[in-house]
Amino acid sequence: MNESEMSDLARLAPAPAARDLPAGRQQILKEHLMTEFRLAQQAGATAPRRGHRGWSRPGRGPRLAIVAGVAAAAAVAAAVILVPGPTHGGGSNSAGATLLAKFATAAERQPAPQVGDGEFMYIRSVVAFSVDSITNGHDTVTMQKPHERQVWLPVANICVTGLIIENGSRTPLTSSTGCGEGYVNDPTYRLLQSLPTDPRALLTLIYAQTKGAGPSPDAEAFTTIGDLMRETIVPPRTAAALYRAAALIPGVTVVGHVTDAAGRAGIAVARTTGQERDEWIFNPATGQFLGELDYNTVTGAVTGESSVLQRAFTAKAGQLP
Repeated sequence: MNESEMSDLARLAPAPAARDLPAGRQQILKEHLMTEFRLAQQAGATAPRRGHRGWSRPGRGPRLAIVAGVAAAAAVAAAVILVPGPTHGGGSNSAGATLLAKFATAAERQPAPQVGDGEFMYIRSVVAFSVDSITNGHDTVTMQKPHERQVWLPVANICVTGLIIENGSRTPLTSSTGCGEGYVNDPTYRLLQSLPTDPRALLTLIYAQTKGAGPSPDAEAFTTIGDLMRETIVPPRTAAALYRAAALIPGVTVVGHVTDAAGRAGIAVARTTGQERDEWIFNPATGQFLGELDYNTVTGAVTGESSVLQRAFTAKAGQLP
């Protein structure tokens, strides 16, 4: 897989309407995002702008809550073969499916690490979150300044306390959903290793465990796969299955010539729900996942972005690789 091939794929799909902004608008938006934003001053509760695992991190974290319908996930997982698979359309367009297939092939060629049960997944990122704040009865939305975030997640048991270091704060991550390997919205590395490697079976499981969450089953499935890629370490065979499962979700398209929050050039796989567009950004030469960008297709306003800088395993939470 090379950059020329990726460029050819990108040309198969037209750029989305949100990219056809007036001249200079993109630079204005970038400058606006990179300006120091006032963090929400709370007279009341502060809530995440979005309800999924990605941009909800400041309020929920990966271990503090779980999407509706997963309380009985053990039973759902045991009976997943009885749950109908996606029936919402014919999957992504040809360019999106072809690109995801190339990423899947590249992913499954990577070596699988040997990891002990007592270790932690370590992910270092640059992120910016959009949050709602309620002040004096008024709901306002603000963007954080892009900042570094470090997360330690347990390899084998969600009962084990993890850690987030962000904005100068150290926040323990504890599970409120019991013990064990977790679920697709609250996974350990062992859970990721155990997921089906057949794309349709994997997508069926994701639909089952996220039932009732998000604006639609397709949107929540796309969100869940993006969350898993962004802030976990996914085993190679599972990563390949996730990419192929994403290709089965309707509405997935290709966007060329994008830049992640760290300034790295890439190519994106994208999906739009209502006015919200999610883009997964990849290295065009290697297929490596770089980060994610969310924005409003009407206003062009960025609602969240992340760039993964480092992934590794460590012996304990708080330890650097």
